[in-house]
Amino acid sequence: MKMSYLPALLTFMLMPAAPLTAEAADHADSTHAANDPIADLADFYAFVDPPCVASGGSGCEADPIELIVALTLNPAASAADQFSEDVVYHFYFENDAGIKNQVDCSFSADQVVSCAGFGSLSAEAPVGQVGVNGDMRVYAGLRDDPMFFDLPAFEAFQQIGIAAYDGTGVDSLAGVNVLAIVIGIKITAMPAGATVDHNLNKIWAASERIGGAGINGGITGSWYNPEQNGQGWVVEVVDSGAAEPSFLSFFYGYDNDGGQLWLITGASVIDGNTAVADVYLTSGTGFGGDYDPGSFVLGDVVGNVLFEFDDCDSGTVTFTSANTALLADFSNDIQRISNIAGLDCSLLAGGQVDRAGRPFISGFIPEDMRDAYNANSNPDSWVAAYRDTLLAGFQAFALADGNPAWNGFYTAEQWADIFADDRVQIDIKKAQSVDYLSIELSQLVPQDWNDSAGRALDYDVHETFWNVMITSFDPFIDDGLTGNDLPFLSGFPFLAEPH
Repeated sequence: MKMSYLPALLTFMLMPAAPLTAEAADHADSTHAANDPIADLADFYAFVDPPCVASGGSGCEADPIELIVALTLNPAASAADQFSEDVVYHFYFENDAGIKNQVDCSFSADQVVSCAGFGSLSAEAPVGQVGVNGDMRVYAGLRDDPMFFDLPAFEAFQQIGIAAYDGTGVDSLAGVNVLAIVIGIKITAMPAGATVDHNLNKIWAASERIGGAGINGGITGSWYNPEQNGQGWVVEVVDSGAAEPSFLSFFYGYDNDGGQLWLITGASVIDGNTAVADVYLTSGTGFGGDYDPGSFVLGDVVGNVLFEFDDCDSGTVTFTSANTALLADFSNDIQRISNIAGLDCSLLAGGQVDRAGRPFISGFIPEDMRDAYNANSNPDSWVAAYRDTLLAGFQAFALADGNPAWNGFYTAEQWADIFADDRVQIDIKKAQSVDYLSIELSQLVPQDWNDSAGRALDYDVHETFWNVMITSFDPFIDDGLTGNDLPFLSGFPFLAEPH
């Protein structure tokens, strides 16, 4: 398993005792995602180009020209990391007229990215280069991680409240690279909104593993149940010459009479994270040089065995006997006790691995729910599925600074209703770019807005989120960070060059 960019950061992200299991947005936020770095989404951005940062006046009357969406992935990426042809990246769009679209990006073995969507739009380019085709352009490659976040201050905040933010600011992601996919779509190529003045889009991204899933050679090793020390399984994943590797297993233990028992399985083709095979009881005579191959007997099938692996270190083995008078049925949890030196294990899950919308939201989902949360591909189900869980997390987090009162903008219930629909909201009719969550705040009043909002690269989402959620900007939480560790580019693909 490839670890996240900072061991301390990952330790904190997965620490169950914290009121909020938080991460610097979405990095390595669940078991399946952390186990599959190329499908592990870090952050999602959506902003208009060109923006107008003034509060009005000249330059803000014209509509923006292009919508930019950027997805970062594979936390702590290096120049040696490549995109996989077994993973597809999806960008989903739904505007306020109810029109849905998506853009799908995939990679070839020779590292060419191809993106297509919105009916007839498409663009491609070798990794590290910009590709332009009509109303779409695309870039994929290694970039500086654009997220900036003060982890030590946040950890202290949970103990001493807003006093932890003294304005000094330490960017915990300084010097860290990610892989990135950046897409530009001409706004004139996108469906019109519900009104003349607005075209509000809800956008999110997801990674989907379409190949290479399941057990691989790294699962090879010895496994046992700690409560039944003295018996166990040796499993092997071998190249059988077929399209898929084969799974072999050997049981070492004792029969009901106390005699030593050795069972072997026939070769089994792997199915995702499971393998099932017939089990044989063998017999023969002689030891070492006295062994007589002619005496070896491969007996009848005595049952079958099903291995189901949860990850690279744990799973379940279930034996179903063909003759319970001889060998009884059983099912045991098993743990790895040895592996092959130098052979990495990556037990990969097929289907949607991770999703990214607003930063921080997945951190309020309990760790044991995160894999299912990230695999949920139906936004229409999100509010019903996660609203109450988020509410409980928000209410618990309100106690983090030692103040039992809820002091944030509006109620925890209102924020739970909004954030359960975990998509970035951006008005592509507006060139003015002010801050993160400005549309959501306007919706709560309710009142009109004159801001594209979304999530621009330079938005201090950490500072905004905690001020909105905890203090209503009174007192103001100043995280001391004024921007990224490297300057963003003024043009496409906008993310800073890698370290």
